[in-house]
Amino acid sequence: ASVIERIKQSFNIWCNLIVPHMPRTARYTTGARIENHFLDLLEFIYQAYYAPIENKSELIVKSINKNDLIKYLLQIAWENKLLKETPYLELSEKLQEVGKILGGWKNNIEIKISTGNKNSRK
Repeated sequence: ASVIERIKQSFNIWCNLIVPHMPRTARYTTGARIENHFLDLLEFIYQAYYAPIENKSELIVKSINKNDLIKYLLQIAWENKLLKETPYLELSEKLQEVGKILGGWKNNIEIKISTGNKNSRK
């Protein structure tokens, strides 16, 4: 699956398996904050996918940073017992995969830029 598809899957886990089981007060504070970062991540990855190669690297770096921030906020929420362990672990695993893909994508783009191969889409 593509990185966009994996993030969509992660967002679905967040929306369907985690948010409904969060304490109501956390849902509208911590939960909303995490959800907004997820939406930012989806947007950055989408933009990076369709951006000209010379703009991709910056958007991928933003995506990596956003993914890392989501993982950090999820960890804090879990440590404060706002999330159940099983869905938290499932989501964390997906976000780890996304991070690896984004890192590989960034390296690939930087190699293409440095070698002058700008014809490739990814």
